[in-house]
Amino acid sequence: MLVRCENNSLCSTLTVGKEYIVLEEGDKYYVIIDDTQNEITTRKERFVVIEDSNLAKKAKATINELNYQIQAEFKDIKDFRVRKNSKGEIKEVIIKFKYE
Repeated sequence: MLVRCENNSLCSTLTVGKEYIVLEEGDKYYVIIDDTQNEITTRKERFVVIEDSNLAKKAKATINELNYQIQAEFKDIKDFRVRKNSKGEIKEVIIKFKYE
């Protein structure tokens, strides 16, 4: 995802008007590489989204398909698995569809 800085108050390592690549996104923050080449966590409200990534587009398409499957009582799903790491975080979701 590409974002542009609109507010650099209390953050001297960001430049207003400069575009940054988002490494990670949370509910209220972005992790980006600042002007001094350091990885920082900063509030989303400082930025405007310029370009949404392909990963986000694919995730939205997957969510739309899963919503359809829920409404259709999972008629096209053959198998569904969720893999988690030792911390309990979801690492992979595997969905197998029926092909007729």
